[in-house]
Amino acid sequence: MMQLDTIRFAVLSCLTILAGVSTYTEEDLADMLKDGFRNVDREIIDGEVMVEYGSIPTWLSGNFMRHACGAFGESDNMNDTLPNYIEHLFDCMEIGSKFRVENGKITFTQRWYNTTVNDIYNSYGREMNKSSYFMKSTFSKINKAQFDKWESNLSDTSKVAQVPSVSWWQIGNEAIAMTEKPVGVIIDTHCVSQKGWIQYKDNNMGIPDTPQYYFTNNPAHAHTEPDGTLWSASIAVNFVSGTRLKISRLVYKVDADKFRHVVGTYNYEDADLSRCRGWNPYPDFSSRFGYIHSFCMTENYIILPETGYMHDPCFYRRYDKHMPFFPQSFHYEPNGFVRLLVMRKSDGEFIANITMPPFFVTHQLGSYEDGDLIHMDMLTYNNADVYAMATLNDLYTPYTTNVSRITINMTDFTASMRSLRNPARDPAAFEMSNINYAYYGKKYKYGYMARNIYRKERNALTKLNVDTGEEIQYTFPEGMFVQEPQFVPRPNSTAEDDGVVIAQGVDGRKHKAFMVIVDAKTMNLIGHVTAPDLALFGLHNRFYPLDGGRTYVTDTAPNHSLNAVLVLCFLYLYMLLHTGN
Repeated sequence: MMQLDTIRFAVLSCLTILAGVSTYTEEDLADMLKDGFRNVDREIIDGEVMVEYGSIPTWLSGNFMRHACGAFGESDNMNDTLPNYIEHLFDCMEIGSKFRVENGKITFTQRWYNTTVNDIYNSYGREMNKSSYFMKSTFSKINKAQFDKWESNLSDTSKVAQVPSVSWWQIGNEAIAMTEKPVGVIIDTHCVSQKGWIQYKDNNMGIPDTPQYYFTNNPAHAHTEPDGTLWSASIAVNFVSGTRLKISRLVYKVDADKFRHVVGTYNYEDADLSRCRGWNPYPDFSSRFGYIHSFCMTENYIILPETGYMHDPCFYRRYDKHMPFFPQSFHYEPNGFVRLLVMRKSDGEFIANITMPPFFVTHQLGSYEDGDLIHMDMLTYNNADVYAMATLNDLYTPYTTNVSRITINMTDFTASMRSLRNPARDPAAFEMSNINYAYYGKKYKYGYMARNIYRKERNALTKLNVDTGEEIQYTFPEGMFVQEPQFVPRPNSTAEDDGVVIAQGVDGRKHKAFMVIVDAKTMNLIGHVTAPDLALFGLHNRFYPLDGGRTYVTDTAPNHSLNAVLVLCFLYLYMLLHTGN
């Protein structure tokens, strides 16, 4: 039975939605949103949740894992000189977070991973006024002195320095925490602990494991075939000499045997670093690959949408380890282009390189073949600002997402783009799109997205019919901020939308985490629970079955530390530059 204040809140929320008015001031909503950018104070293991509404389907069973942030530092009293806060969402200190669902009941677990980063932060009493920001970053300010102090510890291969905190893969029965490198950390989804870097059994995908070679821009999101075969891609950089780089993109697949088979290779024009001038980016686009966060797969093809956010080879000449990585290595090029690289899965041949005017891509919906056409649906932007905007200083900056369909005509290898939304609808901010996984690579109809994610405006879970443009949604009460939605099919379902959409989030009114279960057909709320404590914002999540993700692997050190590899690569290049080779 609900408590009296919960009933009052539910009635007030319903009346508010019906009236279309706000019960909170802009300042109230801004402060509630900031709850998701503060700090977690304690661990919780199998904590009891409060059922706020409805019930939990008894057929729904699994571990709903999320890459949550555990610390942002002094986000309410930011000191730019130190800095005493983590500026960007991509750089937060991660904590393992999950809702466990079984037999109509839900529990909540939030646990710090056993990593070098947490060891260091614990030594400062988890006070960022003392520790400052001491790690490599993608976009956040770094304390140079603190970075230098702890660099050797973070490069030590005897322990996992930090759990990758972007996406989730599954290889065999193992859950893998991934970022944008071709390696990840095994996570036990039952006890929420890291079990060391995944140990692949191949020979580094045929690339010599020496400082002369460097992997980068492995899309965070993979695609998985019905038989469990996982597809991905990675850039390999070969420092041939002090001025010459050979750059290739490897498309690979990996099975439960943990052997990465390179299926196809796309080679870019060699980069001549003697052409780098000052702070200007490299002048030849043919040597610059486009950034990929996600890609497309159909029954017969892998399509890599390289965005107009283009890599700058000159980055390797002027790299500063004390500065954020992304602003140094990628630049959005309004006069550049998007590459659509089409690879045939059967033999690895790249059969097309189609260029389009520049745009940026974050996440995918579905992709499928339709006769001589390939349709690819994705979230696109007119530039890459949406990445730079995920900072504490830009929480209230509005943005607009294009839900786009790119169609390739395979007879003449031309491409076109159109919006999937009804043009009569107002512009909107959508992110973290997903579909029914069973329809990957097939004709599909429905996509699910989070609306106004990381924004104080009223959040929603939106269902889009990609054939008609019809949208229906579950709208949250003000002060509830949602994260990525996941579709979970009902057992033995036959209809594409026969199942539920589940999502986690931050309830700024209660200062606690929440989980909702929504009917995927109607987008009506089925169940809503509140966790016993606050969980912060983060990036992606995944729903693993209870018999998946359990591992008995003991904590192991990686084959190599990513930080150490990057340092060695730049040391190698420095030696080449100064020996004239």
